[in-house]
Amino acid sequence: MAKNTTKTKKPAQSEALTYDTIIDAFRQKVAKATAPVDACVATQITLYGSVEGVLYIVIANGIAKVEPFDYKGADIEVDADADTFMSVLSGNKALSTAIAEGDIKMQGNAGKAIILGTTAFFHN
Repeated sequence: MAKNTTKTKKPAQSEALTYDTIIDAFRQKVAKATAPVDACVATQITLYGSVEGVLYIVIANGIAKVEPFDYKGADIEVDADADTFMSVLSGNKALSTAIAEGDIKMQGNAGKAIILGTTAFFHN
């Protein structure tokens, strides 16, 4: 049996992470997500680290929508290291690991956090 001697190329240097890149990635992540039709979850996410900014995701009527604004009075508030958040969105890091390591912190309604997780992070 012959050995495969093809060398794999290293991935190109990734582009600098920006607020818009994170918004776009999050929108793509939830574009095909489905949620319970009766669910209503509002989450404000505050990014820190290499990118700073605030965004939100609202899950209502079975649809998730990401917007680059504050959401006062959200059910869940998330503080996230921007690089880690992007790693979770791209599937390179598990949300549970990021939370356990303290790079993503959540507070608020635990039941709604489960809906958020299954809709925005754990769907196919």
